[in-house]
Amino acid sequence: MSIKIKLILFFVIVKILPLLLIFYMAYLGANSLRTYLHEQTTKSFEANGDILENTTNIALRDTVKYLDKKSQESLEKITFQIAEKVADFLNERDKDILLLSELNIDQNTLNSFYKSKTSFEYKEHDFIYDDKNSIWKQQDNLEKVKRAKTTANLEDNQREFNFIDPFNVEKIKSPIYKEVSYFDLNGNEIYKVSQINKKLLNISKRENTYINSENYFNDIQKLKKGEIYVSDVIGEYVSSKVIGVYTKEKTSKMGIEFEPQKSAYAGKENPVGKKFEAIIRFITPVFKNHKKVGYVSLALDHKHIMKYTDNINPITPELIQLTPDASSGNYSFMWDYEGRSISHPRDYFIVGFDKKTGKRVMPWLSADLASKYYESEKEINEFLNKYPKFEEQSLKKKPNLKQLKTDGNIALDCRYLNFAPQCEGWMQITQNGGYGSFIIFWSNVWKLTTAAVIPYYTGQYGLTKRGFGFVTIGANVEEFHAAANKTISRIDNIVNEQKKILDINRRENNNMIDSYLKKMMDELSITTLIMVIIVIFIAIWMSNYISNKIEKLVIGTKYFSKGDFDYEIKVTSNDEIGQLEKAFNSMSQKIKLLLEEQQELNKSLEKKVEIEVKKQAEQQKILEQQSKLASMGEMIGNIAHQWRQPLNALGLLIQSIEFKYNSNNLNKENLHEIVNKSKIITKSMSETIEDFMQFFNPKLDEDSFSLDEAISKAVKLFNSRDTKSSIEINNELGDIRIVGNQNRLIQVLLNLLTNAKDSVDNCYDKRACIIKINLKKDNNYIIIQVQDNGDGVPEELLDRIFEPYFTTKFKSQGTGIGLYMSKVIIEENMKGSLIAKNTLPGAMFEILLPIDKK
Repeated sequence: MSIKIKLILFFVIVKILPLLLIFYMAYLGANSLRTYLHEQTTKSFEANGDILENTTNIALRDTVKYLDKKSQESLEKITFQIAEKVADFLNERDKDILLLSELNIDQNTLNSFYKSKTSFEYKEHDFIYDDKNSIWKQQDNLEKVKRAKTTANLEDNQREFNFIDPFNVEKIKSPIYKEVSYFDLNGNEIYKVSQINKKLLNISKRENTYINSENYFNDIQKLKKGEIYVSDVIGEYVSSKVIGVYTKEKTSKMGIEFEPQKSAYAGKENPVGKKFEAIIRFITPVFKNHKKVGYVSLALDHKHIMKYTDNINPITPELIQLTPDASSGNYSFMWDYEGRSISHPRDYFIVGFDKKTGKRVMPWLSADLASKYYESEKEINEFLNKYPKFEEQSLKKKPNLKQLKTDGNIALDCRYLNFAPQCEGWMQITQNGGYGSFIIFWSNVWKLTTAAVIPYYTGQYGLTKRGFGFVTIGANVEEFHAAANKTISRIDNIVNEQKKILDINRRENNNMIDSYLKKMMDELSITTLIMVIIVIFIAIWMSNYISNKIEKLVIGTKYFSKGDFDYEIKVTSNDEIGQLEKAFNSMSQKIKLLLEEQQELNKSLEKKVEIEVKKQAEQQKILEQQSKLASMGEMIGNIAHQWRQPLNALGLLIQSIEFKYNSNNLNKENLHEIVNKSKIITKSMSETIEDFMQFFNPKLDEDSFSLDEAISKAVKLFNSRDTKSSIEINNELGDIRIVGNQNRLIQVLLNLLTNAKDSVDNCYDKRACIIKINLKKDNNYIIIQVQDNGDGVPEELLDRIFEPYFTTKFKSQGTGIGLYMSKVIIEENMKGSLIAKNTLPGAMFEILLPIDKK
């Protein structure tokens, strides 16, 4: 590019740049204004949208909260009503037994009483197992009572007109009691109507009671007229190894037969299973002429208690269901005053007895509690009677799955169900005899759970404010949000429509702003273009004027650029350009001098580096030779030590030849035997010399060799001079080959073994003084560890032990170059690393050799 062009560009830049800068600033200002107006419009849109959305959300949140509270209160009231109905039913049983005790009791009286006491129950659905879909399929469907008109007859009644018609359900009448009996003061039954055992028995003996589990005879002795004994729920426990829907897939996975009839009934989850059958026994004394003459006993069929919770669906408008269903998570269940399950859609969760022993079956325990029980080796009831109840219940604890897998005993007893903290919540709510609810995260969903005391306080139930026990209902929280969610969805649609309208207005405003600013920028661009043309014209005129004066200066700079520093630019004036010419000439001379000085300095530096490298190489050779000579001196001593014994043996063999010869006992066989022994000894001596010669072989070429063989050779050479130290070799890699110089590695190992030997020489018990060689692999390295259990290396000397001529031994014992040369060999020749560290006890040297992909 010519000077003229450069001058033109210079003037263009100097003059036009400010102009363009002004234009650019105007453009930025307009653009900033546009952005600002857009942002304000957007903020206004977003603010209005946020106000609309926040107002709506607050209103919806308050509405949902109110609806949730109303739903919670409604479910609490349903629970309370169920509990009241159960209490009313039990109080009627009190009236029954007191009435019966006042009658003239004979067999006919009992028969009439038994037949008159019946109650209705719903006929359950029929189910079959659907193999294709792995579900229990309901065979019949409920239909509601139909009406001709579904709207209000009168216009005044049309607003929110709502009705719930009953289902057409079949009801079955069944006896309330399983047994009605009269027995004397000694427990001998006199009259009886029974579904349990029609024989007249002596009930003072436990084996004659229901499932061998009742022991009430001593308790009723204290009853006065009008007092009633009421038992716990007594029934045989029914087990299940499957929780939830009983399917072939689940039984196959657990390795058991598909036998739903032999497993516990679980409503729609196993509608053909064995049902939990139990009684609640009522007993009151019979008096004649103010004298106690006997007792009447009523065995209430427990199914009439269970129907109050089994036939309730808490989230449907009708509230009833013929077959209980726990799979939805919305169901009702019942607990006694202690917290034991006495009614549940899944019968295997109800606490029961073992009819063989007459004792309660092991309830489902938390895993931590079960572990303590198994360790105790006690009978379960004996163990639990002394164990703390409701022990730190938490969702973090886990159930004992061993019970489920082995015998299917998973009855729920809140006192020991420590993985279910809602148990503690129910007990807390009902402690004063009331009702309430709370929300808990259970089975991966938020559940609203209620509890209401059953206010029945006859007999033993009068000793606790919980009375007979309490009813609980569990329902998924999301179920209650259904109506509110529909309202939220409709309002969200309205809000979104309003936001769309606001967004349209925002875009129209932005388009108007963009149009105005575009017109302004077009006018500014034309003005700027005219001024740029004027400036360019002036720049051309000025460049022609100046370029003639600096042409000679350009020619001079070309010589300088080619390295011709002898060329001088002719000074033509004393103005600024003339001063520039003088400066160029001065600069040329200075650069020339600097280059000459640099060349001389480079030559001198190369010579110094070469001399220093030679010195370092010679020093390295001297150190290596010293290390080799030190090892050679020790090895010669070793060879002398190794040869001393075989030479003695050879001398004895030679003497034996002379002795046998003089005694005329030397024959061919004796001579052959002596010759063979001599050959063995000389072969051993030859092998010692061969090992020595191989170690000191000056060959430095790298080759593939066995690492295990190299370690063995080093140990063999070391043992030739030290037979006292014990060496253990731990090889985790097997026979692995590496590329390098075997002799150099053996030299390093001998240095490390020698240091280890010196460290353990002070050991009092030589059997405990051990040197270990460990061979292992870590990531991309092969590691060789030489470890001793001596005194170790003082911490302050660890950083210095690899320095040349540094030693902690006497001069007669070491040169101080062994470890230095070992580090040089490993790091420079084998590209690895050698490190030292203290262990407890002793010290350890680690050789790390990188693993090459070859």
